[in-house]
Amino acid sequence: MDIFTEFTNKNQRALARLITLVENFDREGFEILTRLERHYERLAGVSGNGTAGKKQLVLGITGPPGSGKSSIVDRLARKILGSHGGLTVGIVAFDPSSPFTGGAILGDRVRMSNFTSPDLFFRSMGTRGSLGGMSKAISYVLRIYELYGFDYIIVETVGVGQLEIDVVKMTDTTIIAEVPGLGDEIQAIKAGLFEIGDIFVINKTDRPGVDKIFCEINYMLALRRDKLMEAGEKDPWPVPIVKTSCVSGEGIDELLERIIEHRDHIYERNMISRNRKLRLREQYLSFARDFLEENLMGELGRDEDFQKLVEAGAINIFSDGPEPGFKKVMQKMSAMLADKINAM
Repeated sequence: MDIFTEFTNKNQRALARLITLVENFDREGFEILTRLERHYERLAGVSGNGTAGKKQLVLGITGPPGSGKSSIVDRLARKILGSHGGLTVGIVAFDPSSPFTGGAILGDRVRMSNFTSPDLFFRSMGTRGSLGGMSKAISYVLRIYELYGFDYIIVETVGVGQLEIDVVKMTDTTIIAEVPGLGDEIQAIKAGLFEIGDIFVINKTDRPGVDKIFCEINYMLALRRDKLMEAGEKDPWPVPIVKTSCVSGEGIDELLERIIEHRDHIYERNMISRNRKLRLREQYLSFARDFLEENLMGELGRDEDFQKLVEAGAINIFSDGPEPGFKKVMQKMSAMLADKINAM
């Protein structure tokens, strides 16, 4: 299959193949992605920031395990495709990878297996050891989705709680899903999560404790507004709290309305361009981190001088004596990295 040609012809098999190549950090995948970037930049009506004339939106959904993120994604996708003719939805959902086998049970794919549409593309991915609730390849995958032309791109994170603030770096709209009955209901939106949410969803409203968690989220958002005011700033977006039940479908219409309002909000203020540049920056930083991890860490672990430093049992960073310090080891690694970069 000619992936480049088939991708431009909107062949979902080519889309899937390209994602696999990039997810595996195969050079061929990145070469095709670069060709696609240049192709769409040259085409009239299409720019490097996505399809012209379309209000593309990258939507991130995060929250604690059991908050119903997958059900929200399922309901949202059905609502977008069912009530807005001609729109397309691309979904990428992450599941944790085993630290022992490296495998992942892609449960989100099972949950949405009874819903298919030619305007829907669903991809499950393992985190492959990455923190933050997403794979290291997420920035590249989102760019592929954008170039493919999806109107709504939905990212569902693993659900690891307070580590998932990375989602805000990759998305235009961040939804924090909460659910009553988890004990300390506010625990999952402490430590940064409540500061990044553009929309809060209280899911499973058939459970007791909905009003309690609503008041607690409201209180946390008030603290967020107060913090901005102390800094002389004002939050131009009043963060909404939407109550939903994915069993009955209650609140999904309102949630989509709030999503569209936030999309219009960021487009009117040209924040979408900033978000695209932040994602591009993260793509380059991600590539650099992965390159260093793959090349530097492996070589360092095998280096004899490094092993001697470890066996010595004491910290030695800058020693210029007969026993080289860690600085000397790093200088050697620096020369090795230069050779690796030149060989790319």
